[in-house]
Amino acid sequence: MSLWFILALLSSLTFGLAGFLMKVSSVKKGDHDFLLWGLYLTGSLGFLWWMVKTRDMDFSCTVLIAGVIVGIGSAFGNLLFMKALDIGPASLTSPVVNGNIVLMIGMSMLIYGETITVSETAGVALLVIAMMILPVDPNESLKIRNKRWYALVFITMLLFFFRNGGLKITEEMHLSGTSILFVSYVFGFFWFTFQIFHRKLQIPSLVSSVRFRTGVFWGLAAGIFSFAGMQLYAVALNQGPATLIAPIFSTNSLVVALLSILIYREQLSLFQTLSLILLFSGLILIRI
Repeated sequence: MSLWFILALLSSLTFGLAGFLMKVSSVKKGDHDFLLWGLYLTGSLGFLWWMVKTRDMDFSCTVLIAGVIVGIGSAFGNLLFMKALDIGPASLTSPVVNGNIVLMIGMSMLIYGETITVSETAGVALLVIAMMILPVDPNESLKIRNKRWYALVFITMLLFFFRNGGLKITEEMHLSGTSILFVSYVFGFFWFTFQIFHRKLQIPSLVSSVRFRTGVFWGLAAGIFSFAGMQLYAVALNQGPATLIAPIFSTNSLVVALLSILIYREQLSLFQTLSLILLFSGLILIRI
C-alpha cells in the first residue's frame, strides 16, 4: 500500500477528530471565538514543536506570504462557514462548501498535469458524491430566505481552496509545508485574539463563564488533532497526487458523523448509510 494513501487516510481521521471535538464544544454551548482561539493556539505550538524536531524551519518572505494566505483561508473560512450555517440549512451549506474538492482536483490536473486512471476517477467521484449526500436531511427545509447565504458559501468555498490548494502549490514550489502551516495557525491565533478583545463584552466576566471554559478546553484539544491532520495532509501532498489525496482528506466529515452516531447515539439515516457505502467503495476503487 502506498505511503501517501496511508498518510491521506490518517490525515482524514485526525482532522475528523478535531472536527468532532469542535462539535462537542458546540453541543456543550462553548464560545466559538474562544474555541477557535484555543484551536489555533495548540495548533501553532504543535507546528513549532515539529519544526524544531525535524529542523524544517524556513521563514523566508515567500513562506511568510504563503502562510498568511493559507491562514486567511483557514481562519476566515471557518468564520464565514459558521455565519453561513446561521442563515442557511446545513444540508445545502456543507455540500456547496465541499466544492473546493473539485477546484483542487481541477487545479492539479490542469496546472500540474496530474492524471488518474479510470478506476481512480470512479473512486474520486464516489468520494465526492459521499460528501455531497452525507449532510442531506429530507426533513430540513431547503428554502434559502437570506440572499447573503449564497455569497457566504461561495466565498467560504474559495477560502478553503486557498488553504488546501495553497499547500499543493507550495509543495510544488518545494517550500516548507510545516513552516507555512505554522505561520497560518499563528495568523489564526492572532486573528481570534483580536476578535475576542474587540467584542462588546467585559472580558473578566466572560473569562469566568462556563461558555469560555468549555470553548477553550475543547478548542485546545481540537488544535492538537488539527495540527496532526494538516501536517499529515501536507506530507501526503508531497508524496502523492493531490487529485486523489484531496478527496480522501475531505472524508474527515464522515469521521465526525460516525463519532456522533457512536457517542451521541445519533441515528444513521438512509443517506448517511449510503454515504458510508460510497466512501468505502471509493477508497477501494482508488487502490485497485
